[in-house]
Amino acid sequence: MNNVFLVNTPLQLLNAIEAKYYFKLDARDCLLIVMGDRKSRFQLLSLVKVVNKEFGRVAVLNDINLFFGGPFHASPFAWGRFFQNLKILKKSFFNIRRLNKIARHLGRVDYIFVGYIRLIYMRHFVNTVPHKTVFLLDDGTVTLVLVKERKQGGVIEYKKNIKARLKLYGKRFVNQVKDKYQDSYNFFTMYNIEPGVNDRVVKNEFVHIRSNLDQRPVSDEIYFLGSPLSEVGYLSQDEYIKYIRRVKKYFKGEEFVYVAHRREAKDKLAMLEQECGLKVVLFDYPIEYQLAYIGNRPKVLASFVSSALDSCQIIFGDKLNIISFKLSLDESTEQKALEGAYDNYAEYVGDSFLIESNY
Repeated sequence: MNNVFLVNTPLQLLNAIEAKYYFKLDARDCLLIVMGDRKSRFQLLSLVKVVNKEFGRVAVLNDINLFFGGPFHASPFAWGRFFQNLKILKKSFFNIRRLNKIARHLGRVDYIFVGYIRLIYMRHFVNTVPHKTVFLLDDGTVTLVLVKERKQGGVIEYKKNIKARLKLYGKRFVNQVKDKYQDSYNFFTMYNIEPGVNDRVVKNEFVHIRSNLDQRPVSDEIYFLGSPLSEVGYLSQDEYIKYIRRVKKYFKGEEFVYVAHRREAKDKLAMLEQECGLKVVLFDYPIEYQLAYIGNRPKVLASFVSSALDSCQIIFGDKLNIISFKLSLDESTEQKALEGAYDNYAEYVGDSFLIESNY
């Protein structure tokens, strides 16, 4: 196959499909490789089941044959099949070995599309498979950060604790991982960004999903998209819940539904249900796909910060009212990071998109 997609989240998969149509790639010539961590796996695999016909072959990385035989087929030996199913061999430590086997099988390809390039497996795959062109797929507002860093001279590596550093050294010296960033990348992105000198941008307008929208009925509900902001340390869980109470008061008398993010803590969601009296749901599919093809569209889609506000604005336009509720975290590092997202939202402000500070 001449075109390969390596994705790790549901949003990356949606963007992979858009890229396939944008570049007019024949499905029979496209391989989709699905990774997905514990938090993303259920939603990602649910989406794979309904879109698998978009690709000539779909492979789950954990199922790649580590032993004799091709990467996409079971080992011809009983002992190989036995070991293949051992839980220990499903560990991420073996991802590099699996990706290497796929790379040897593929040889040279035309296009490689990968998700979050900070992920070491994405970089290794790009550096291992000979190719003509590589495109990075959006995985939220991290694209904005990545482009900014590359324009300023290079990607900033986050500080790692001792355990993470040891794992990295193990991957480099035991698995011979190739984790160097390339001098140039192409971005297939929904964001209006100016790339660095060596990079290039192709705009993702979600043309495919927009051209195939089902005429879903509009409900009287308000969908508020949850965020793992307290889980990643932007603010405390108590502060997050206080903000949610303010948003709920803003929509007093309305049918308010809290759409949980797959990375939110269960105890926080329980508190939102029990103490705030919210209806909390977790969809099987990413919100873009859910609203386009599965369920009713809400009267309003809201959140604090979510890449879904960007993508849904592009997909649905004035058919969906969107509100971003602005957080104020004083002069913190986190506030500066949030401001980048709000600055991006400012481009959409109009009759169907509002940034709300007074609530």
